[in-house]
Amino acid sequence: MPAVALIGAAIALVVLLPARIVVHRRRTGSSGVVLARAAPGAPRRAAALLGTGTLLVGIGPAAHLIGLEWDWTPGNAFITHAAGILLLVAGLAWAAWSQQTMAEHWRVGQDESERPELVTTGPFGRMRHPIYTGMVVLALGVTMTDPTYPGAVGVVVLALGVRLQALRVEEPHLRALHGAEYEAWARRTGRFLPPMT
Repeated sequence: MPAVALIGAAIALVVLLPARIVVHRRRTGSSGVVLARAAPGAPRRAAALLGTGTLLVGIGPAAHLIGLEWDWTPGNAFITHAAGILLLVAGLAWAAWSQQTMAEHWRVGQDESERPELVTTGPFGRMRHPIYTGMVVLALGVTMTDPTYPGAVGVVVLALGVRLQALRVEEPHLRALHGAEYEAWARRTGRFLPPMT
């Protein structure tokens, strides 16, 4: 299944980055990418983790395709591969819907000089970071579609980057900008999953 995993990962990458950048540029005149301006400390560490995790997830099936034995066979390959494809598609759809909901407020990275509005509709009505949730689910789906050691490490690294970006970069910025409105939204939503109540 390495070809399926690699094709799925490539489609997801195109949909969530270049295609989204084109839409964003047409809508706002800006690419929405501010990673190059990431401040030292947590923002740069988060960007490095996000990039490294994404790369490792893609390296896994690519290495498998060229014959490197960095993969393993799961207990029930059919169920694992099928679940992986479902997670890949679900993660991509969730992340793309979340990006679309953010509209002109979508960004890759955090620019402290910007003052984005607080988006609380669609998937943001249930969780504060649905794009990141979609990205991790997508990465897990790629890795389950073609189980490889680099992919498994990549999912963990990506999840760590997501957590760092959300907790140490984005949430403090939004809390400082929106104050009580942010706090009220945070009380009624989950961070990466909907609240259990």
